[in-house]
Amino acid sequence: MSDQETKDLLDRVERGDCTPEEKALVEDWYLALCRQQEPVAYNVDYASIKRLIWARLKIGRNGTPSAWYLMAAAVAFMSVLSYTVYMQTSNTITVQDKMMAAIRPGSNKAMLTLSDGTQVPLGNTPDSILAAPGVVAQQNNTGILNYNYTTRQPLKLSGDRPVYNTITTPRGGQYQVVLPDGSRVFLNAESSITYPVPFTGATRRVQLIGEAYFEVAKNHQQPFIVSSMQQSIKVTGTHFNVCCYLHQPDITTLAEGSVEITPLSSSTTHPLQPGQQATLIGNDLQVKAVKAEDVTAWKDGLFVFNGTPLKEVLQQIGRWYDVDFTYNNTLTNNRRFDAEIPRSLNLLQVIKIIETGSKLTFKIDGRKINVQ
Repeated sequence: MSDQETKDLLDRVERGDCTPEEKALVEDWYLALCRQQEPVAYNVDYASIKRLIWARLKIGRNGTPSAWYLMAAAVAFMSVLSYTVYMQTSNTITVQDKMMAAIRPGSNKAMLTLSDGTQVPLGNTPDSILAAPGVVAQQNNTGILNYNYTTRQPLKLSGDRPVYNTITTPRGGQYQVVLPDGSRVFLNAESSITYPVPFTGATRRVQLIGEAYFEVAKNHQQPFIVSSMQQSIKVTGTHFNVCCYLHQPDITTLAEGSVEITPLSSSTTHPLQPGQQATLIGNDLQVKAVKAEDVTAWKDGLFVFNGTPLKEVLQQIGRWYDVDFTYNNTLTNNRRFDAEIPRSLNLLQVIKIIETGSKLTFKIDGRKINVQ
């Protein structure tokens, strides 16, 4: 596929007079290019790529992508294509581009802190850890820590003092843990979760700072409670996302089941239904309808921005790539951003997409990036 054919195709998509198959071609082509870990190759065989993508298309698929998604995909595709052409035609790669391209995305890494203060680095290396008397935590090679009982009656420390473990992810890190009750927790970057090992008593209570997606094992006799600095969330078995970074609103998004939210500043309980999101700022809790799959896409390796405030976009990018953005508030106030970006890209590829979609420019100095 020649550069002129590519341009003509994207022009048709922008005008809205392309076929559904052409829209799908742009979407799939963009995703195929973005999934590459390294910058796009110098020599691109457009004909082979076209044949590959058309072979993957499901002709006659039910439904079509939403307008915002197609626009975001086209914008992102244009930025990746522009970068490809630049790499092919330019004899000099700027120092700025080299510095950004060298910053890799986050990975499976965390720190497990045992009840006695011992710290165990977590990653992708299989290992077995005595997490508490009668309980072993087994780490596999895919970034998951799984708790298992070694006795039928797991013990506690003397004096019935509960045994607590904490998993903490750094900036640029993520991790999964299967708790002793079978509940699965996906922990995003710069987050921590503290939990008893094993769960005893009338409830299963964990403490969260940061962001996590929960798949809670059902147990009506022992409700699962997630506590943050501002609220508690009570469930018996359901899937939901909690974002509660310090100095930011607590945001709870329900994917399935039901939850009850109680702000710590009041005794009023607020139920949520699937597809609803509750935002708590101070004493004010507001509920709205959202696409839960967009909010939780991070655990599946995607940034999904659907009219997302640009400040929030930069916060998410900064945590995942361990960089800090500085900007004048007048640049980002009231600006919103649409895109779907794989979290496997290097920073340069992500910045090129944001630059194209926002008309901003980015200058890097170490791990600090100034937005202009």
